[in-house]
Amino acid sequence: MRFALVAAIWLILVGGLSLYTYQRERRLPPQMEAVVSRDAPGEAYTLEITPSFATAADPFALQGDPLAGATIVVRTAGRVLYRSDKPQQAGVTVSVHPVAGLVAGRNEIFLRAVPPFTAPLDHAVRVRLLQGGRVLLDETLWGEKGANVASSIPFTLTEAGEGGHEQH
Repeated sequence: MRFALVAAIWLILVGGLSLYTYQRERRLPPQMEAVVSRDAPGEAYTLEITPSFATAADPFALQGDPLAGATIVVRTAGRVLYRSDKPQQAGVTVSVHPVAGLVAGRNEIFLRAVPPFTAPLDHAVRVRLLQGGRVLLDETLWGEKGANVASSIPFTLTEAGEGGHEQH
């Protein structure tokens, strides 16, 4: 009798589990086709970065990180667009031209800037993306006193090169 009870419980559990996985796989959405993205011409864009504070090296950066000593780092699509290991003055605009890695469609720019360790005030970094003389993106990233300014800026580029900022 015990053997029959164990066999029945085993069949119910294993059968229920296999039925569940079968039903779950049937309800999966159909496979989507790969999205083909067209590269936007990088030479057409200029990225302007203007910190409201003097940048400095991060005293708490992890050793072994290749970007640890950088005072400003800008990345998009997994590649570094701009990196500065030297301290930057407050209010001085840094221009990055060309901006490689942008595609027609959704894009995202990541920026990290390190203020001096003893910065007594909140601080900001203004980021602008220009095409020719036209402003496509104008965003200000804020950091509290003593904290790094680190954030991502999502935006969309159309085929004509016009940009739109996405709310996050």
